[in-house]
Amino acid sequence: MADIEVGQETEAANHWAYDVSVFDGGRKHDYRVTLSFQDYDLWSRGRVRPSRVIESAFEFLLANEPASAIMSKFDCSVIRRYFPKVDEELPQML
Repeated sequence: MADIEVGQETEAANHWAYDVSVFDGGRKHDYRVTLSFQDYDLWSRGRVRPSRVIESAFEFLLANEPASAIMSKFDCSVIRRYFPKVDEELPQML
C-alpha cells in the first residue's frame, strides 16, 4: 500500500491547490493538484476537510492505476474523464 502525504493547502478564487507526495515501492512521486469548490461539494458535501478529499482521490486513483501513471499536475475534475465511476465511489471513501 502506498503512503500518501498531502501538503499545505493554498486557496484561490474557486479552488484549493495542494502538493501531494506518494511513496510507493521505494519511489517518491510528486504531484501538484487542484480541487474545485464544486467537486469538493459534490464529493464531500462539506463533511470533511478538502485535504481529506485529495487524499481519498489519490486512494481512488492508486486503486485503479500505478503512481507512475498519474499525471504530475492536474485538477481533480479530470479524474472523471478517465474513471467516470469516481463521482459514485469517492464519496463512499470519505
